[in-house]
Amino acid sequence: MRPGAPPRAPGPGEVVARALASGVSQGTELLLFRGEGPTPFDPSLDAPDAPDAECAPTYPRRYGYAWVGEVVARGEGAALGPGDRVFALAPHGDLHLLGPGAARGLPRSIPAERAVLAANLETAITCVWDAGVGLGDAVVVLGGGVVGLLVVALARRAGAVVRLVEPSERRRRVGVALGAAAALRPEDDRPRGDADAVIAATGHPEELDRAIAHAAREATVTVASFYGARTSPVALGAEFHRRRLRLRASQVSTLPPERAPRWDHARRFALVRALLEDPALDALLDPSVPLDAAPSLYAELAAEPGARLQTVFRYGARSATREAT
Repeated sequence: MRPGAPPRAPGPGEVVARALASGVSQGTELLLFRGEGPTPFDPSLDAPDAPDAECAPTYPRRYGYAWVGEVVARGEGAALGPGDRVFALAPHGDLHLLGPGAARGLPRSIPAERAVLAANLETAITCVWDAGVGLGDAVVVLGGGVVGLLVVALARRAGAVVRLVEPSERRRRVGVALGAAAALRPEDDRPRGDADAVIAATGHPEELDRAIAHAAREATVTVASFYGARTSPVALGAEFHRRRLRLRASQVSTLPPERAPRWDHARRFALVRALLEDPALDALLDPSVPLDAAPSLYAELAAEPGARLQTVFRYGARSATREAT
């Protein structure tokens, strides 16, 4: 933790917002913490004029992309004003200066803690689209982290029959609560090559062989995980070849090409807002922790990564500006 410089006064179209909550993206942020991230780490979030501490290739650097706050100052012509609640793809910290389009409005009917799920909901929506999940499909989701569990919930809403494979008993229970027809431990999983769609969300590239074993003929294996610098051999002979399988990357920054003519990022976020009204998503939230606890929290997450689901930092009203690095 370190003190940060207060943001300047907002210019045209800009707002300054004070934090209410921010969500830890455990898989991605632990890649940074362990020094397993690629270089550059996430150019989509590195502004050209950002300080070095925000663009460093690995830990220590500022990161985070699930930040919820309240506007406290408004520049001329800004669409949002003081008191408006906003979501932003911004690092953990007390205050942010947000440019035009960077602050996306949220209704107060959505609790701030649940609203941090907005980023992972965008990811899960895009993944379900990329996987081509349809009514009645048999879908296997590997990995019951936050993204995997959101994929379970959305695939079920789309009319699919979903099986979840996840080692954590707690995460399996949440998967069933969110609509999974079955939730199995990896050691109890018996791939049958019968899934219409398989989503790999474990964070471990070696699990791609399991994903391939689940996929039926001409099916798609969609990779939701960000592996960073991790690699693993993958068997692309035998059943992968004979079943004519497709291996597809899903990445939230762009929309699937078949959706792009009709959807844009604003329409997708409107869908996110509607989905966030569902209190069932609170099953994904762990008790919040103060931002000052960040140093010990990341050490705990690294030591036992499967113990938590969505970790949320809470912020108090204070004049000091803090940053998590």
